[in-house]
Amino acid sequence: MSSPEPAQTAPKASKNKIKENSKKKSKSQLVTVTDHGKNEGENPHWAYKPPPGYKSFDHAFETETFDWDSVQKDDDLEIWLIRVPDSVDPKNLDGLEIDAPSSSRSGQVGSLTRKSAVYDIWSMGDDDADFAGAEELRELSCLLPRKRKKGRLYTAPKEIARHFVVSAQPSRASPPEHPSILHQNPPRLSYPKELLKHHFVPYGAKLPISSDHASMDADGQAEGGDTGLSFGGSPRKTKESKVKESKSSKRKAEGETLRKITVKKPKMAK
Repeated sequence: MSSPEPAQTAPKASKNKIKENSKKKSKSQLVTVTDHGKNEGENPHWAYKPPPGYKSFDHAFETETFDWDSVQKDDDLEIWLIRVPDSVDPKNLDGLEIDAPSSSRSGQVGSLTRKSAVYDIWSMGDDDADFAGAEELRELSCLLPRKRKKGRLYTAPKEIARHFVVSAQPSRASPPEHPSILHQNPPRLSYPKELLKHHFVPYGAKLPISSDHASMDADGQAEGGDTGLSFGGSPRKTKESKVKESKSSKRKAEGETLRKITVKKPKMAK
């Protein structure tokens, strides 16, 4: 029988060779120090580009009216926020005079007249929570450019002092030029007071009608009708009542004639 062959083993590296390899690696790895952090720096593809259909806003202002530093230095300068509809050009507000607005109460402070419409200018009070239609103005803040920072926008150093709303007047119905008269009473006749005679008649009393009053009632019924009021507030007599009165008067007349007739007794012959 043959004995098994021994396995071949790799020769071990000496300690001197290991030290030399470590020195070579330490010399090849050089550390570089930069001003920015890792994976940071200037890249031409990192610049902001507006989406299609939009343009970047130019922050460069020629005047110093809206400069951040000029607003901060001027203590007499206030920031007002005005909401204007699309139909009104902001240039139309130049030279417009309004009343002194109140910081606590809301109210109308002026108006703007244009060719097509008239607009009212309203001031919003800080303590007035019932003012409807412009609640979002209280939540807005103002951004101002700063020349020292190359025109970049910064939050205004002052708060918004006044809020204004420009709104069109509501449409109102105009009255017709020639209004139609539906009904008009005839003019009332005026009588001289010195010719009138006053009569005191208690309520429910019936007075005998004199000949003068009867003739006046007959004339009034012939002209203006049968219905109406006579003297003393009593109603005038209708045709039926007149017929009854005429019949009763005839009966009385017949009774009186019968009474006046004398009956002659026949003479007795002797």
